[in-house]
Amino acid sequence: MRQHGLYISQRNRRGVAWLETEIPYEELLPVGLEYAAPTPLRLPPVGTWVVLWLLVQVVHQALKNQAGISSEFWVAGLGFLVGLGAVYVVRRHLSHSVTLGTNRIRITLRDQHSQRAALEAFTNELRQRAHSYLRDEYAQINPLGPIELQLHRLNWLHQLKVLSSAERQVLRTRLTGRLSLDPLTLMGQELETPYVN
Repeated sequence: MRQHGLYISQRNRRGVAWLETEIPYEELLPVGLEYAAPTPLRLPPVGTWVVLWLLVQVVHQALKNQAGISSEFWVAGLGFLVGLGAVYVVRRHLSHSVTLGTNRIRITLRDQHSQRAALEAFTNELRQRAHSYLRDEYAQINPLGPIELQLHRLNWLHQLKVLSSAERQVLRTRLTGRLSLDPLTLMGQELETPYVN
């Protein structure tokens, strides 16, 4: 995290950065984590299991008649099933991912339970730093400046959840001198809202 934005780089094995970017805090929010588990393996239809069972029975009967190949075949079949089980276990336990999502970039990382608390702390710190930066830079009002532009900026900060509704209302009242910005009507006509500076 830098003074005006988030710096991200991806490095190769020698430590040389080959992909770099810096995202300003104005374009960073909202920040969030999304956890994803692997999709479950789809089992084949029941008919496939029946055909597979019949095939195993035919091969078993053929091997009974030829006694020379049976132990090698069963070892190969057992090795295949162990390999298939290992693929399932690796896919099930090591393919969890977490995505750090911002307004401009999504970074997908491997989800490790030992690192989860540190990643959540980093995300909260990033969100707090972005909020404090935007408050310092954009939540300051000047009643002598252009009012419409400042009202638009306050609404933008409220949409990003940097300002609460009560804070926005207080700043709008200090800026315009009015409690409500509802248009005034006189004889059915909407009048332009006057501001008291």
